[in-house]
Amino acid sequence: MCISAIVNSNSTVTYVLQSTGVSSLGWLAIGFGSQMANTPMVIMWPNSDGSTTLSQRQASAEVMPTVVASPPRVATKVASLTALSSTMPQLAFSVPANSDSTQNLIWAFSSTPPDSSSVSAVLQKHLLSGVVQLNLKANSASFNPAQSGPSGTSGGAAGGSGSSSGTVKLPLLLYQKYVVAHAAIATFGFIVLLPTGALIARWLRTTNINWFMGHWVVQLAIAGPVIGLGLALGVLSVIESGAPHLNDPHKKLGVALLALYVAQCSLGAFIHFIKNPERKRRPAQNYAHAILGLTIIALALYQVWIGFRTEWPLNTGRDPVPHAATTAWIVWTVVLAVAYFGGLILLKKQFERERIAQFNRIHGTPPMGVYRTIPVDQ
Repeated sequence: MCISAIVNSNSTVTYVLQSTGVSSLGWLAIGFGSQMANTPMVIMWPNSDGSTTLSQRQASAEVMPTVVASPPRVATKVASLTALSSTMPQLAFSVPANSDSTQNLIWAFSSTPPDSSSVSAVLQKHLLSGVVQLNLKANSASFNPAQSGPSGTSGGAAGGSGSSSGTVKLPLLLYQKYVVAHAAIATFGFIVLLPTGALIARWLRTTNINWFMGHWVVQLAIAGPVIGLGLALGVLSVIESGAPHLNDPHKKLGVALLALYVAQCSLGAFIHFIKNPERKRRPAQNYAHAILGLTIIALALYQVWIGFRTEWPLNTGRDPVPHAATTAWIVWTVVLAVAYFGGLILLKKQFERERIAQFNRIHGTPPMGVYRTIPVDQ
C-alpha cells in the first residue's frame, strides 16, 4: 500500500491509502503512533455493494483492534479521493490537524476482506505492516513501502513519483532497542558460549585433565548469566510493547530452551557428583547428556534463525535483518557442525582411556612400569 498525507487550509489532514495492486485489497489501515498497543487507528475497506467502511479502532496489545466510540480525532471519509474501480484502488479520509509537524504512523494491509460492512466487523490478520514517519511541514507527504523495503520504515512517494522528501526514517522505539539487546545477548549465550563448552568437552577430554573445569565454567558460570540476561530482555521487550506473551513459536521455543538448559546443567551435575564406582560400562545418562546438549544447540540455532528472519519484521514492522546475517548464520552453523563432529575421531581414544580408568578403580592402579592387558568387554 501507499500512503499520502495532505495538510489542508481548513485545519484538516487528508490521508489517501492506496493499494499497489500486487495483492487483492481486503482492508487498509493506519494508526497514529509508533506501535500497535494503545494507538488510535483508522481502518477502511470496500464492500461488495460499492460502498466503503471507515472504522476507528484501538487495541491494548497485538490483538484485533476494537471499535472506539469516542476517538481522539474523528475521521471522515473523503469520497472525492476514493476510487475503487482502478487496478490500484484507493480510500481516503480526513482528520482534524493537530500541532504535530511530523506524524508517526503504523500501517497495515490485508488481502482478506472483513466479514461484513459493519464498523465492528471481524478482521483477519494483516498480510504486511510497518512503521513510518511523515514530515507534515512539507504540506504534503507520501510513502510507498515498495520503494523502501518490506517494512516501510523509510520510503518514497505514493503512485511511484519517486519523491522521498516527505518521509524520514523512524528511530528505534524503546521496546525495539530491548529486542536488539535481547537478540545480541541471547545469541551470544546460546550459539557461541554453549557450543564452546561442548567443544571443550569434545576435544580436550583426551588431552587435558582440566577439561571438565573449562567445560562447566563456560556452560554454567559464564553462559548462565548471559542467557538469563538475554531472556530477561526478551520478556521486557514484550512487556514494553504491550504484546501478549507466548503467542508465537519464537517465544514458546525460548521458554522451552530455558527449561532444557536447566535440565542439562542439572544432568551434568548429577553425572559428575553421583557415580557408581563399580560400574563396568559408560552410564546411559552420559549419552543422554551429550544428546541433550546437541539438541539444545540445534534448537538454539533454529531459534536465532526464526528470530531475525520472522520475529523481528513481524513484530516490529521494521526492515528485515540484512542478508549478511543469513550468510553469517549459515557459515557459523557449518563451522560448529564440522568442529564438533570432526572431534568424534577422538571417541576411540576417549573410550579406551575411560576403560583403563574404570579398570584401575576396580582392581587398583598397577605399579609404575607394570602394564595390564584389559579385557575388551571391560
